Amino acid sequence: MLDEPINVTDGAFERAVLRADRPVVAVFWSRGDARAERLREVLEATARRYAGQVRVARLEMGDAPRTHARYQVDTLPQFLFFRDGRLVARARGLPREEMLRPWVEYLLGRGPVPDARRPRPEPASASTRPITVTDADFDRVVLGSEVPVLVDFWAAWCAPCRMIAPAVERLAAEFAGRALVAKLDVEANPRTAQRYGAISIPTLIFFKEGQEMSRLVGVQPEELLRARLAALL
Repeated sequence: MLDEPINVTDGAFERAVLRADRPVVAVFWSRGDARAERLREVLEATARRYAGQVRVARLEMGDAPRTHARYQVDTLPQFLFFRDGRLVARARGLPREEMLRPWVEYLLGRGPVPDARRPRPEPASASTRPITVTDADFDRVVLGSEVPVLVDFWAAWCAPCRMIAPAVERLAAEFAGRALVAKLDVEANPRTAQRYGAISIPTLIFFKEGQEMSRLVGVQPEELLRARLAALL
């Protein structure tokens, strides 16, 4: 009896999800997302609760890019619910376990579609944590933002990126509701990284009204990042 989420790649998707012998909760996510640990906890709890009834499958953006594109996954995390190989429902955002439960009950045929309780993301600018952006949603989330945006171009292997990450986290909380702080993994999203010439990382680019206003490269003082972002308000 499988009581843990499984990791699924493009190559395994057909077998693990579409030909599964039980309903599947397929979760599209990014390991660079600051909420990844919270998501892991929700998925593990759900897998334990519904062991033997539902399969919980995780599809990381870098491991399953074709499947992300196939199902037009435009925001992360995103939940797709499959029954008998067919997509029957979709929900966006990071829910608590109790918010996800009605969706699983619906998937099992034991409840109605929980529209009123759909997991929804917070408005991006209200987030107190950096949000993850991708090639697929960069234009909409960053260039279409109504508030200034700081984008941290980074990678998991980059030691300087890890050094500056706490400052980026603090700025997201400090400017919540007034500006948006986002992170883009250059390994998983090469098109956007190339588009903005983010060759050395971390590269931190400041946007306003869809236009690049300035950038910083390398580890920078938190005070400088704060001043650059505040100047755009």
